[in-house]
Amino acid sequence: MAAYANLGMPLDYGQGSAILKTEPSAVLPQLGAHPHLQASDWQSTDRQRERQEREARRKVLREARKPLSELPVDHMFEIPGRPNVVLQIKNYSEPNAAEGRQRARSDIPFLFKAFETGQAPPPRPGTKKAEVPRAATIHEYLDWTVTASEAEDPDELDFGGFRVVVLAPRFRPQWPPPPPADCPAADYAHEAPLKHGGLIGAQKPPVPILAAHQKPICAATIRMGPGFMEVPFYATQESRRNKGHGRALLEAIEDICRALKIPRILLCSTDDARTKATWQRLGFSFTTADDLHRFGVTHHDLLHMDNTVQMVKDVPPRAPWRSLMLRHGDLKQRLYYLPVSHAQPYQVPGAAANGTAAAARGVAKKPSKPAKKRPRKR
Repeated sequence: MAAYANLGMPLDYGQGSAILKTEPSAVLPQLGAHPHLQASDWQSTDRQRERQEREARRKVLREARKPLSELPVDHMFEIPGRPNVVLQIKNYSEPNAAEGRQRARSDIPFLFKAFETGQAPPPRPGTKKAEVPRAATIHEYLDWTVTASEAEDPDELDFGGFRVVVLAPRFRPQWPPPPPADCPAADYAHEAPLKHGGLIGAQKPPVPILAAHQKPICAATIRMGPGFMEVPFYATQESRRNKGHGRALLEAIEDICRALKIPRILLCSTDDARTKATWQRLGFSFTTADDLHRFGVTHHDLLHMDNTVQMVKDVPPRAPWRSLMLRHGDLKQRLYYLPVSHAQPYQVPGAAANGTAAAARGVAKKPSKPAKKRPRKR
């Protein structure tokens, strides 16, 4: 699947954004960001009240984000019906933002490439351009998001509470592994108990054990709020698109929402027809200001960028997955399937090529071109 989420730039805060993470309404007026805000109004009662309300709201958000931060990090989860991938939750805010940023750009470079391609990078530190007040770039937005950069002042943008969820290819051994050193009596049929209690992913222990043999192939940034899960960035490795990995990651995010009792997902999508149509096929719909107000979401709860739209999806109930054990000699693997009543109809992959799909849509099949005759050699 393609990189679905927004490819837009962060909202332009004007040349007054000397502090890159500053909210638009908090930039100093003498820097030119808000010509209608007078210097005498900077310490006004309304301005102080706004800062107090924003700080009080952020305390509520920090409390709401705690359940997500308590989920096991770097633990592998099995996704029912997706036997070729494993799910992991990453925390790139440790040990510090600098090292976490480097590790994230090494593990999931496709996430940064999907949004940074064609965008101007930030100026290098120490240059004259770096000292000039400017707006934040998409590169800095991504760095702050993956490292969950906390706001130190009510006027700063808040990137705290983010986690990165990734899908990695699953490694399946082709022969029985040796028994562990601490339990020589265990064999290949041994099933390790679930460490997370079955809240996320499969409800039974994985067979064989979960292991990843490559770097992640699909990633998204998520942040929990009071009654919603925010997803601002979402991308799939370019060579792995159109294979269902993006849909599999969305199913994993929905599973996380069910475990945390979150009823809906708020997604930031690029404002182009193809991307919006893709998200609509996956169950998302467009939101309005009234919808966000009804959900209890304020303007400062979400990340906002240019050329993007907010979409929402209600988290569906858990599917009634059933398991079976596939055996071949000494090898075995647990697989999951849906009963006939919940299974989706199978679509023939070549239907679009032979005109069946076009006929179903009421479109006439294009006639094939006649083959060119090659001249005979004398």
